[in-house]
Amino acid sequence: MNQKKVINTRCELILNLVIRNYLKCGSPTSSKAISASDEISASSATIRNEMVALEKEGLIFSPHTSAGRIPSKEGLRHYVDHLLENNQCKPNTMQKLSASLGYSSNPEVICAKASKLIADMTRLTGLVVMPQSNDLVIRQLELVRLADRRLLCVLIDEHDHVQNRLVDLAQPVSELILQQTIQLLNIALSGFTMSEGAERLPYLIKQSDPEVFELVKQTLFGDIVEAHEPLVYLSGQTRLLNNEISTDTDTLRKLIKSFENVSSLNQMFNKSRDHNGVSVFIGDEIGVELFSNCSVVVKPLIKDNRVVGYISVVGSIRMDYASVISAVDVTANILSSALNREFQSP
Repeated sequence: MNQKKVINTRCELILNLVIRNYLKCGSPTSSKAISASDEISASSATIRNEMVALEKEGLIFSPHTSAGRIPSKEGLRHYVDHLLENNQCKPNTMQKLSASLGYSSNPEVICAKASKLIADMTRLTGLVVMPQSNDLVIRQLELVRLADRRLLCVLIDEHDHVQNRLVDLAQPVSELILQQTIQLLNIALSGFTMSEGAERLPYLIKQSDPEVFELVKQTLFGDIVEAHEPLVYLSGQTRLLNNEISTDTDTLRKLIKSFENVSSLNQMFNKSRDHNGVSVFIGDEIGVELFSNCSVVVKPLIKDNRVVGYISVVGSIRMDYASVISAVDVTANILSSALNREFQSP
């Protein structure tokens, strides 16, 4: 949350009216239109003065030669952080979501379904991102001897996905050393991510046989787990073909194509990971030039008390923030429960 601008109550009310009109209609709001509102009691001249103050604060501006004002991205940030009212998701909507996501124990099916559901609910673009292999929790690791100097490393993750990798050894190892290495690796890695296990290994290795240490190095540090791009489940991407995002068709195509590699959004995801709840990124806050006229609402997905992915909605900065935030919040909670195989209605 950004530091709150110090503006008076009437200015906040005017800003709220300007933004609500902009989000609904996309048009500038004049002082005359505000003075005609039942929500404020002030003359058009007084309102004009307050709008000048808001403009000086960088919260609103006049597009082209229009007499009215629209919010700046900083104004939208102030609105989201300080003026937005909670919009509760309807109970029947939550029940439908829970029922839709709760029927399958396959995480890929659940994530694909969640992406489509959130896109349909918001009429925007839905995105579910699941982690790279290094961020998945390891259930078991086995080393199978194929020849004197060749092993097959079998890695099984929390979703029962299996990765196999051939390991060529510098010299043969005894069966005793092989079994000690398997035991050490499972103590270090089982129930942890690869990155977490790597932090645990040095302490355990110090207490082991030098031959075990050497085999661990050859097994793990030889790129045993290949780095993969995260799994991306995208729905409603054609809704990004929006002239409010860009009037340039080529730019919009590049924007849609950018979801093939979401690593450019890692900075944003990491910030939302630290926040833990729902995060809203507006324009340049996303950190990618192609998204400069977009907003992203994102929430981490939690499994076994760990962040295992993210669900988000992407659209123009004129999105209905209240309803989108509510939809992302509820869907993330239900999806996290589904990933934990706790298929209970909230």
